[in-house]
Amino acid sequence: MAISITPSLDYEKRELGASDAIKSELTALRSEAETNQWTFEVGYTTAMDFAIEEITGLKPPENWLELAKQQNSMAQELKEPKPVSLGNCVASAAKFDWADHNGVTGVRDQGNCGSCWAFATHGAFEGSYAILNNGFIDSSEQDTLDCSGAGDCGGGWWAYQYLIDTGSATEADYGYVAKKETCKTDVNRPYKAVAWGYVDSNNSVPTVDALKKALCEYGPLGVAVAATPAFKAYTGGVFNENSSADINHGVTLTGWDDTKEAWRIKNSWGKGWGESGYMWIAYGSNKIGYAASWAQAKVRSTCKDAPSLLAYEEFYFTEKKQFSSNANVASVMFTLPKEMYVSFVAESSATIAEGSAPQNFRTGLYTGELPNVMFTGSYRRGSFQSTGQDVPVHTSFAMKLPAGTYTMYWKIWLSGYTIQFASGTLTALAVPCSMGGQLKMELAAQGEMAETVIEEEGLITTRDAGGSDLSLTIDRASGDQ
Repeated sequence: MAISITPSLDYEKRELGASDAIKSELTALRSEAETNQWTFEVGYTTAMDFAIEEITGLKPPENWLELAKQQNSMAQELKEPKPVSLGNCVASAAKFDWADHNGVTGVRDQGNCGSCWAFATHGAFEGSYAILNNGFIDSSEQDTLDCSGAGDCGGGWWAYQYLIDTGSATEADYGYVAKKETCKTDVNRPYKAVAWGYVDSNNSVPTVDALKKALCEYGPLGVAVAATPAFKAYTGGVFNENSSADINHGVTLTGWDDTKEAWRIKNSWGKGWGESGYMWIAYGSNKIGYAASWAQAKVRSTCKDAPSLLAYEEFYFTEKKQFSSNANVASVMFTLPKEMYVSFVAESSATIAEGSAPQNFRTGLYTGELPNVMFTGSYRRGSFQSTGQDVPVHTSFAMKLPAGTYTMYWKIWLSGYTIQFASGTLTALAVPCSMGGQLKMELAAQGEMAETVIEEEGLITTRDAGGSDLSLTIDRASGDQ
């Protein structure tokens, strides 16, 4: 049966009932603290009931720096766009802690199993998920312990790749038992990462500035540290043992304080250790930050049960707006915080003001990033019977867009006549999940998808074989908007 590390928070009370061996160890540590001018306190933490090897276990591969270079190269291709700085984190600030900004999940208890590598992995991953998705999760370290192949209760290394390739179950579905068991294959794994990497692939311990920058760019980090008898007995203050021992333990780095010249870390020894499971550790002490790693969680869908208005442009032309050549009728600008499905609808009515009635007219939508490409899901063809006739003008399109700021233009294509608008609207809506999940983004020109290809008046049009009202039109005139 697994033994918890977390039975009590009252260090003084625990020490009163401690064994002679524990009391003797604490006396020796306090003497050493006085001699070395340590700025932290020690006491009978619950971690002291275990041998150091039972509650540590981070084991770096011999060539991890070489592997780190390869991993960082792959990470650059896998990372998804995100803000350069997350939330309110600024690397030049005197202090910052993700725990104060909804970026750190609760303190966990690894028990008497050397699975710190899994808990530090999940600490960084859960932090990224909380920040990017504005919500906490409790992912399953047991899932990673049983199934990732990255280690066992005897130790292991960062297991982010498992979270990318397979994902993680919830703690409720795959509870922690502090021992490696047979992998469960019949559970849902809803939480996934998209990328991971190292803060510095050239040096074992990144600089203070590099770690701060990484905290602001990615969120909490998985880092290594040398856990010693003094580390096990830590109850508060700034830990500054400055031991040169080899690293053996994985923790989650959450923030810093320059007035203390220390990092804030979250441990996985429960709340019966340190400051309710946390520690202030001096910059550089006990190799803190060794092999610092980050994870980027997958952003969940932001769709809601109903359409969400992103942008709306309503125009009235009191003197009747006229166009005699290809032109933009209206535009809307909007920002997507995350990848979303977006629906665009343009509505108006028009009349022929000058010239002969055309055989047809075109109207469509295009983004500022692709100024000569029209995306349209409504391709109106018709004839004006006479000058002054009122004809509805409509175009719409739905597409999946990544996070970013966009401008969507509504364009009219004209040749040989003048068209006149009185009023109209251009709307951008976030599509609800129930609809957006069924949308497919496919170019009509791919293989059998293209039913027809028409070139006329400087335009190339391909039409979807599955639906004649879906087409992609490209304006060949360079720079023509």
